[in-house]
Amino acid sequence: MGEFFGSIYCWFEDFFGISLADYLWGQSSPLQMENMFIGIGLSMATISIVVAVIFYYIINHPRLNNWWGWGIFLVINSIINFFVGWQWVLKDYYAGNMIIINPSTNIEEPLPIQETDILCFGVSDMIISIVFFFIFSMIIKWWSKSCPTAPF
Repeated sequence: MGEFFGSIYCWFEDFFGISLADYLWGQSSPLQMENMFIGIGLSMATISIVVAVIFYYIINHPRLNNWWGWGIFLVINSIINFFVGWQWVLKDYYAGNMIIINPSTNIEEPLPIQETDILCFGVSDMIISIVFFFIFSMIIKWWSKSCPTAPF
């Protein structure tokens, strides 16, 4: 599962930085040895499907059966996922977990990751969540009583 989400997120690694991508893969810091893409990707997919289910089956109002009604929920989904992805990685940054041990001196040094890289990762999470929301919408919309034609 980590390979699946990691490969999707790494489409944007030039945007948020290879150092951050290596950290999220669990390859560059002795304090973080697990693949973080699993948790981040699963939370992004879960939030996207929950927002789609809320739109199609809980709210399910005929006035929202058009592109802008669907677009409101797309924006809500993307904003939530932006903050989740951004804060998930930012907490490790502020905790001081993004370090590497220099092999020649055995001294801890910070990885070359900036807060802007983490912000760009949040934007990447937002873009990927838009794609997932669209896919989930196309799969589940047909059984909705009031909104089966949204967004088209």
